[in-house]
Amino acid sequence: MNYLLVDIRENNVLALRHFLLEGPEAWVPLKYELQKDDETAAGYVALLLGAFSVAVRRKFSPDYALDDIARFVDELRIKAEEEAVPLDLLLTEDAIRRAVAAPPLMKDSESDDELTTVLNTKVYVLLHLVAEADFTPADLEQFVEDVAAYTRDWIAAQRPTPPTYVLGDEPDEARTADRS
Repeated sequence: MNYLLVDIRENNVLALRHFLLEGPEAWVPLKYELQKDDETAAGYVALLLGAFSVAVRRKFSPDYALDDIARFVDELRIKAEEEAVPLDLLLTEDAIRRAVAAPPLMKDSESDDELTTVLNTKVYVLLHLVAEADFTPADLEQFVEDVAAYTRDWIAAQRPTPPTYVLGDEPDEARTADRS
């Protein structure tokens, strides 16, 4: 993935706002836009994952106990059963733990099937947290702005950092050898 080409634009932010208000159906008309290229898709997905992280951190940070996360996941399990939504409890708790920088429960996976399951799980948790927050229009707008800022910062951190030199310094061979 070339993160130099990934950006969060106003259309991404509008799409997130609609997603949070209307659910996943809001993105059906965007199907072709979302699939235009990897970088475009990454912008939308990064914003969605950023929303998950911001929502989870708002619920559990700065003071939380691992038991709080476990209880929340159990509440989600009950709700998911009522809605007939399959929910992997271990994966759900692991995703929440990772968002608050707690020790993970599982190893990272490279499986596309598992990545899809993780994304679906995060979307379910995100929509639950947004419903639970019962945002006013102003609160929702602030949440979306916070998510956009968080996601832009995350994307910037994924970009390679060019080497910096003090004026007059010559780059040493070790730092430039891999560029030849």
